[in-house]
Amino acid sequence: MTTTQQCLDLTTIQQCSEPKTNRQCSELVFSDLCVKNKSKEILKHVSGSAQSGKMLAVMGPSGSGKTTLLHSLAGKTNVLSGDITLNGSLFDKQQRRRLGYVMQDDVFLSNLTLWETLYFSVMIRVSDTLSKQEKLDRIQTIVAALGLQHCLYTVIGDIFQRGLSGGERKRTHIACELLTDPDIFLVDEPTSGLDSSTAHSLMVQLKNYATEYNKTIVVTIHQPSSKIFHMFSSLLLLVEGQMAYFGSAPAAIPYFTNLGFPYNPRFNPADYLSGLLTADEHTINVVKTWSKELSDAQHVSDVKRSPHYRHRDHCANPRSKNETLGAFAFTPEERETTRWPTSNLNQLKMLNWRSYKQAKGRMFQTYDVIHGFFLAAIYGMVYFQIENSEKTLRDKMGLVFASFLHWGFQIAISTTLSHSAERGVVWKERTVGAYRLSIFYLSKLTSELPLLLVIPTLFNTAVYWTAGLGGVVGYFVFCGIGILNCLLIQSAASVIGISFVNTNLSIRLLEFCLLGGTLIGGFYNTHPPTWLRWSKYISILHYPYAATVSYLLNDMDPLWCNQTSVTMYPQCRDNTNVALTSRDILDSVGIDLPIYCYIGTIVLVTCLLHVLGYSVLRWKRNMD
Repeated sequence: MTTTQQCLDLTTIQQCSEPKTNRQCSELVFSDLCVKNKSKEILKHVSGSAQSGKMLAVMGPSGSGKTTLLHSLAGKTNVLSGDITLNGSLFDKQQRRRLGYVMQDDVFLSNLTLWETLYFSVMIRVSDTLSKQEKLDRIQTIVAALGLQHCLYTVIGDIFQRGLSGGERKRTHIACELLTDPDIFLVDEPTSGLDSSTAHSLMVQLKNYATEYNKTIVVTIHQPSSKIFHMFSSLLLLVEGQMAYFGSAPAAIPYFTNLGFPYNPRFNPADYLSGLLTADEHTINVVKTWSKELSDAQHVSDVKRSPHYRHRDHCANPRSKNETLGAFAFTPEERETTRWPTSNLNQLKMLNWRSYKQAKGRMFQTYDVIHGFFLAAIYGMVYFQIENSEKTLRDKMGLVFASFLHWGFQIAISTTLSHSAERGVVWKERTVGAYRLSIFYLSKLTSELPLLLVIPTLFNTAVYWTAGLGGVVGYFVFCGIGILNCLLIQSAASVIGISFVNTNLSIRLLEFCLLGGTLIGGFYNTHPPTWLRWSKYISILHYPYAATVSYLLNDMDPLWCNQTSVTMYPQCRDNTNVALTSRDILDSVGIDLPIYCYIGTIVLVTCLLHVLGYSVLRWKRNMD
């Protein structure tokens, strides 16, 4: 299929579709917007409007405030002053559910394929009133229109894994938003990183989408080609956060030539305008005259009365009720404005599905299985059929502690990296109200558990039987406490991973907690100074370690004082004929509580840490 044919796909789809609904004309108006970042004023009294069926282009040099303007319209940046309205009504959070936003950075989960990414988006962001088959048909329609069929089953990829190209990732991002059929479409730098042919094809698609389906499209663009420039209906020029021009795109050249800046018709109009916005200080001051004239304006109606703004009726060619609107259009029933597009059960199912797909490629790789197998073989040889007596007490303690510490590190790092990898994606999806925060957190706990637990459990199984630690009942106790250890470490890592954006900082804190816990957890030092003996109770490794050792020594034969050193056990100092129980031996190594206390504490602390993790996640959401 040629590029021209691909560009005509949207029109073809529209002509072949069954009638759906009549689109209402709309107008997005932003007036006198001012945005500050700390002490720097990024936008200074910027005004303008965008109409349905038209494309508004925002141009300007780097740092002029283009992306900040889109963030303001999307509600992602706090506006210091000014108004944003849609058809005369305040553009609030509910109204923004009709908005699609393609940010400059394409944020995706790297281990998912293109089809899996689109499947998740349509299943969780499109109303349950559509059947699954209708949603799948929508994917195929949009994929065909954007020319993505050849890479449908290619992974998204990242810097470590080759996947989609830059242009394919950008079109994937656009496809995800088109699936929700937004009335207002904001696109930040859609052509950056693309070759001229791909960039032109993509902009034709967006232009067709605006005109064929009566959509409002606002794009920021740095330096478009002349063919792309002539697609723009309206143009907003920004320089140093101020307006240099707002009005009809074709009228921009005559406006600036009237200001005394000659234009060579052989040049690209966009290059001409960009040159004015990056010229010497005198030229920029002249260009900003329009901004100064507008600074006293209180409403966008003042903009429209300006001779520069050639406002035309944006509903000059409204669609009749019988005219078809294409496969991208929803019926009023399909666009039912509820807070959440899909049910809680569907959200949990899809989030579990996606998290499992993403985590599987990270946690369950071939070398992880090989690593676990060889580690279990080494442990099995070193501790093969260990004797069940007081002489091997330290050996059993070392086996248990080393095992829990190793898998604790593995799970902690994996959980932290998981939160880091998904942070940008979740923030993007949460800002459009795709799912509940509580459902997301619950899915993080449940979706990755099979992958987190399978290798440690297989390792514990091999070690338990090769070391001869006990019978069948003991095996289930040993593996059960091992699972509780994994859950405890996961909960602690979740809190740290959520609390800190810097991944390196999170990993260093986890290392500090785990390595610090080894020093005070009761294995490396069983007789700390009296004033420091309490510290073992703040080590999360102490509880699963102490519970496991307590059970393994539960059936040990009594030890007579005359068979050991009297200095190790206070009971033997007065009478060497006393028999020591397993309880006496455990007390001597700092394990002084019953096993049910340790297990109960693990369960309680795990629950409390998850409550804390969710609270921090919600607090950070409110801070954003």
